[in-house]
Amino acid sequence: MAKLQSSYFVCFAFSIFVNLLFVLKLYVGGEWELSWSRRAAEEAEHVAAISCSGHGRAYLDGLVLDGKEPVCECNSCYGGPDCSEFLTACAANADSGDPLFLEPFWMQHAAKSAVVVAGWHRMSYTFSDQSYISAELERHIRKLHAIVGNAVTQGRYITFCAGSTQLLNAAVHALSSDNSSSSSSPASVVASIPYYNGIL
Repeated sequence: MAKLQSSYFVCFAFSIFVNLLFVLKLYVGGEWELSWSRRAAEEAEHVAAISCSGHGRAYLDGLVLDGKEPVCECNSCYGGPDCSEFLTACAANADSGDPLFLEPFWMQHAAKSAVVVAGWHRMSYTFSDQSYISAELERHIRKLHAIVGNAVTQGRYITFCAGSTQLLNAAVHALSSDNSSSSSSPASVVASIPYYNGIL
C-alpha cells in the first residue's frame, strides 16, 4: 500500500512540475514562439528604418533595384536616392488632397496601427453568405454610426467601396434624374465647397 501511495505522490509531483513549466512559459517566459509572422514583422521593421531624409519612404512592397533593399519613394517636390534633393520646378497641386500630413501620427502609433496579414488570408472575393462585405465589418459600421449619431443605418444598405471617389460617383449616378442607359451625357450636379471636381 505504501508503494502505491508513493507512486501516486511521484505522479502528482510530476504533474505539478509540468504545470509549473507551462505557467512559467506563459507568464514569465514571454510570448509563444512565432514563425512566419515574426519574420514578416522583422522585414517590415528593417525596411521602415531605411532613411529617406524625411521626404519619402521605402516600402516592403516597393521598388527594389539590383536585388537589394527597397529604394526610397519620394514625396512630391523631392528626388534623389534618399529624397534629399528639393525640386525647384515643382508645382503645388491645390486641386486634390494627400494625407501625408498624418504620417507622423501613425509613426508614433506604429504598434497599434500595424497589420500583419498572411498572403492566403481571405483569398476569395465573397464571404460565406455570398456578399462582398463581412457581416462583422457591417455590424461595426452600423454600431459606429449609432454611437456617433450621424446616420440612420437600420433598414438601409451599406455600400462598400475602395475609396470615396467610387462612392461619390455611384451616388451621383444613382441620384441623377436621367441615369438611364440611353443617356451618354453626364448628370448635372450642384455641389457646395469643399468638393473634388474630378468626380463631378
